[in-house]
Order: sequence, then structure tokens, then C-alpha cells
Amino acid sequence: MRTRFGTTVAAGLVLFAAATACAEATSGGAFDRAVQSLFPRVVKLYGIGAGKQAGFGSGVIVSKDGLVLTVYSLLINARDLKVVDATGAVYGADIVYRDRDRQLALLKMKPYYDAGSGSGTASPTGKGTALEFPYFDLGCGRPTGSRDYLDALLTPGDWILAAGNAFKVADGAEPVSLAHGVFSARTRLDATRRIKEFPYHGDVLVFDAITSNPGAPGSAVVNLDGDFVGMVGRQVISDLTHTHFNYAMPRDVLCTFLLEATGQRDPDAADTAAASFDTGIRLAKAGYISKLPFVDHVKRNSPAARAGVRKDDLILSVNDREVQSVQECKSRLGEIPGDESVRLVIRRGRRFVTVQIDPEVP
Repeated sequence: MRTRFGTTVAAGLVLFAAATACAEATSGGAFDRAVQSLFPRVVKLYGIGAGKQAGFGSGVIVSKDGLVLTVYSLLINARDLKVVDATGAVYGADIVYRDRDRQLALLKMKPYYDAGSGSGTASPTGKGTALEFPYFDLGCGRPTGSRDYLDALLTPGDWILAAGNAFKVADGAEPVSLAHGVFSARTRLDATRRIKEFPYHGDVLVFDAITSNPGAPGSAVVNLDGDFVGMVGRQVISDLTHTHFNYAMPRDVLCTFLLEATGQRDPDAADTAAASFDTGIRLAKAGYISKLPFVDHVKRNSPAARAGVRKDDLILSVNDREVQSVQECKSRLGEIPGDESVRLVIRRGRRFVTVQIDPEVP
């Protein structure tokens, strides 16, 4: 009874502390600032749905000319995809880039043309015919787009707010739905979508805000200062707890995607370690859903060839950091300075092999 009582008291103290922090944040206007940051920069998406796939969703405006970050889904494949901003204005959208591994997509807003009425219905927010929108500046390509910067913005125990088109509650100019909660941790995603393995196995932000709802994927997530920290991902079920998982794609992961989508970063650049020297490793691009990092071929006389890397080797870790997909392996390789050696743990048949790939000396 003592242990049970002590646990109850401890839990009560945690809840009391959380409630106190929430009250202090609310009284100080922090929630108001966060909401003011969210609402103008979140859009509602409407397209096609099928079966359990909702025909509505959310997106985040990430450029003044109307680039919208959202999740990869059947919704965005609609010919008549509609985007509704915070003023209720309706726009069309073109697909700029899709990434099945990360389950992300980038759209570009445009004046919406209604074939039935023969007229466009979008109301430009800028001068003349130029479309200009309030947007979240993720700082991609700058230090503000890095993981270190995100870690400074968000620590475990911080409050977060998420805003999106959950349950299609707001069709027009009504505010999108708001959820609040506490950030728990940054971890790796290991989940399924319905009965299939979810292809993304990278980092996610975990919180207790209830965002695993139809329409919520693509919602923006901010801290109480209104700083953008992530975007709600697709609905998944945790392989560990077998429950719906509330999470967001981190800001730095989204930045990597945006740089690729806008042509500022080669998506295959991480095939060459740190872009400063070519390891000679080329990873297989085909495979099962998770796309395990198998070596497709090794360039002759390359550093990897001299280190003994072979075709069909399965890369398990890069510099002691585990990798479970092609995308994650590329990301890990891309983080290593070009003048440093790369240490790989490889599974070759039933054996485990450690190899060191040294940069070529000029």
C-alpha cells in the first residue's frame, strides 16, 4: 500500500506541476502567441478519399509564394485538389515533390479554377496578381534548420500546440482545430500503417497531444514561443504499444526533405560520404517497404572496394550508429566530415564484419 500510495502522490504532483505550468503559460499569453503563429500558416486540404483514407487533411505553408508541406497520401493525387487558407480563400495546388520513404510531399498553391463556373476563386493576398502568404521559415540550409537548433527550441517537458484540419471540422474561414500537450522525447519510429510496415524509420518527436486523427496529418506543431518544431505525420500504430501513436516529423528532417524537393540538395548525395570523398558504395534502391541498406555495387578501385565492402553486404551501422533503411544510411553518411574515416558494421551472409573506409589522400 505504501508503494501504491507513493506512486499516486508522485503522479498527482506531476499532474499538479503540469497544470501549474499550463496556467502560468496561459496567464502570460504564451498560448495566445503560439496560436497567432499557427493559424495563419496552416491550410486545409481537400481531395479524394477511398475506404478508410480521408479526403481531407492539413498542410503547413513554408514559403511566401505558397509552398505547402504535407504528408504523402492518396489525398494529394486528386486533380481537383483544393487548399483553403485561414481567410477562407480557396486555391488549387500542384505537386512539386513526393518522398515515399519519408511519407512527405511538397505542394505549390495556385489560383483555383472552378471548371463548373469557369472562373478562378482564389483571392491573392499580395499586390497585383502575386500570391504572398504568411509562412514558417524553417531556416533550411542555415544553422536554424539543424537538429542542434531544434534541441534548443524544445526539451522534454515543454508544452506544444498542434493545429490542423482534424475531422474536417472547419470547411471555410473557421479556425482549424487545436490540440495541446507535452513533448516527451525524440526517438525512432517503429510502426505499422494498418497491416503494413510503415516505410519511415527515422527520428520523430513524441508528445501526448491527441493528433492521431483523420485530417490531422500535416498539422503544424509549435512550442509556446510560436517556433515551428515539426509536422504531424501519417496515422500509424506503434509496434511497441499497439496503440495509435502521436508524433511529429522533426523540423531538421523536414528541412532535409525541403532542400531535396527544391533542388538545393541531391537526394543521392549521401551515397558519397560527406560529399567530400566518394566511398564508392551505391545502395540498392529497390526492395521491401523498409528498403534495407543493401550494397547494390561497389565502384572499382574506390575507398570502399579497398576496405573490402562487397555487393549484397547489408550495412547495419555507420560510425556506431544503427541504420535500418537506405534513407537513414544516406543521412548518417552525410553527417560525417569528409576528412574522417567511416566505420561500417556489415552483415555478410551469416557473418558480421567491421570495415573502415578511409578518405583518399590527394
